Amino acid sequence: MEKKNFFEKAIVSAELLANRTGVAATKAADAASKTAASMVGSTKLNLQIFDLNTEVELLYKEIGKMVYRVHTGQEEDQETLHANLVLIDEKLEKIEALRAQIQESKASVTCPVCGKECSKESAFCSHCGAQL
Repeated sequence: MEKKNFFEKAIVSAELLANRTGVAATKAADAASKTAASMVGSTKLNLQIFDLNTEVELLYKEIGKMVYRVHTGQEEDQETLHANLVLIDEKLEKIEALRAQIQESKASVTCPVCGKECSKESAFCSHCGAQL
């Protein structure tokens, strides 16, 4: 009789352990999935930033060529120069917006005073004490 109770208790304990393990595994898988999705999103945004930076560098190069041609006495179209400057401004604004999007998706915020990463829930920086 005692052996039967022991085995029944062992079976119940094993079932409880299996259920807890299953729940913990499910939570871990969900957390990993969310982290992976967040990383994919950040990577896509970083690729967009890279592409925009490349386009800005090409515009800088073109403007430099225009300035040199003016230096050598050639005429340059002022409208083209202005259009390139406007494009640079637009692309730099997009880059800043994408960087802000990346920052919002992070689980932390950057201290405006010291630049250290802090928890989103924190009201004050844990490094310098500044209000976040």
